[in-house]
Amino acid sequence: MRLLLAMSVVYGHVGLMSVFGVPSIPGDTAVQAFYAISGFYMALVLNETYSAKGSTYLLFLTNRFLRLFPAYAVVALLTLGLALVVHSRSGELPFVLYWQAMPALPVAELAPLLASQITIIGMDIHQLLTLQTGSLSLVTDFDNDTARLQGLLLNPPAWTLGLEFSFYLIAPLVARRPVPVIAAILFGSITLRLLLQFGFGLHNLPWSYMFFPSELALFMAGVLGYRIYRARENGAVDSPLWWLFVAACASIAVAVLINRLHGWSRVASTGLLFCILLAIPALFRATRTHRIDRFLGELSYPIYIGHMLVMWTCEYLLLMPIGAVYGLTVLATTFIVALGLY
Repeated sequence: MRLLLAMSVVYGHVGLMSVFGVPSIPGDTAVQAFYAISGFYMALVLNETYSAKGSTYLLFLTNRFLRLFPAYAVVALLTLGLALVVHSRSGELPFVLYWQAMPALPVAELAPLLASQITIIGMDIHQLLTLQTGSLSLVTDFDNDTARLQGLLLNPPAWTLGLEFSFYLIAPLVARRPVPVIAAILFGSITLRLLLQFGFGLHNLPWSYMFFPSELALFMAGVLGYRIYRARENGAVDSPLWWLFVAACASIAVAVLINRLHGWSRVASTGLLFCILLAIPALFRATRTHRIDRFLGELSYPIYIGHMLVMWTCEYLLLMPIGAVYGLTVLATTFIVALGLY
């Protein structure tokens, strides 16, 4: 599942909307499914691995950071190298053009933007900010805002790492809580999502899946899914817990659909999101001892973090025209690069 979700993001970015005639999973749906999977895994390790060792909060955070940062750093350095090569050929990568076009900012505003790209922490803030007014402000119209800071990222999909790390910061504080507390956080996040839309007019991008407090519900669905998994492992099938999990997943799917209702395709994608959320505990239980399955799952992160580098190499260095050959070349090369990163 993780491999398919990562490949779906690549499919979308290279313009392949179907795989052998079957529509691919929309990128935003795939990313939100990853949030829930992350919540499940963090609850798993916090309740079983770190708990058993009496590990500290700092050890958990440093281990999480070291799971994300090395591959990101390698890809970032290679992307900077690619930018220099493309520049020497009288061209520029997209993020270079954005930096060149950006007006001068005070150091106090510029430093956090640079620091987030160096450390991955807080990188998601780029999605929420714009220079439309001449200074940093919140994005309200993502699709028509030409001054938003998203383009400054040298690895555009990596903004999710900032959001992911935001969850890591609070995971030890929430993943071990009683089920009523987990449910309260989850439904509170859903309520915030709808409040932003109907109270402040903030919906669609970036608020539909790039704002951490609203996305927290998906992480917490994964945490709740872990409780389902653990209850079944202990031989205790808790019917109220199961129905709470179903209600939580359904509520998330409905809230996401309301956020970005653009026809029947969105009904299908949010329905798929609902099914994936429900399936996470059972999928993990069925495949946890499969080495090949685990290996393929581990490739999902390097595929996700490395595919823009491959895309830009094919487009700006090899000068491949956008099309089916370009898309298939990117897919195959990304898989090879992912193996190297792993």
